[in-house]
Amino acid sequence: MKKDRWHGIDIDQLQSNEEGERIAFDEKGKEIYHAYPDGSYKKWSYDDVGNEIYFEYSNKEHYWSKKRYDEKGNIIYHEDSHEYWEEHTYDDSNNLIFYKDSLGHWERCVFDQHGNVISFEDAEGVYEEYSYNDRNERTETIVLKKARKTSD
Repeated sequence: MKKDRWHGIDIDQLQSNEEGERIAFDEKGKEIYHAYPDGSYKKWSYDDVGNEIYFEYSNKEHYWSKKRYDEKGNIIYHEDSHEYWEEHTYDDSNNLIFYKDSLGHWERCVFDQHGNVISFEDAEGVYEEYSYNDRNERTETIVLKKARKTSD
């Protein structure tokens, strides 16, 4: 009989708690496995710094997701079992400057040295520019393009 193992743990040997759940943690104390009395379960994997890189959930359906991170810990890629994906790009100050996904959405932002968004553009056709005062409070929004109107 094949053993059910996750990160070297024999899942079949986990003891149930008073709620009938079986839970396992990694050496850093992060939850890596959680089984419920109804047979559903969750599994996690983490990278060396503790970022979640894999998640799996199974009940009546089976779902998984994977993530990749940059050296600063920002999520740069996400994909899942529903054939959905996202890509994220950050500037040197960790501001999200570009986002796109498998549904055709995308957004682009430009930031000033204070972290204020000075322009925004998206896949719907919106393009805006923003001005700020000396206290970094937004003082003006200039709409250069509005979203394309969709049919009703």
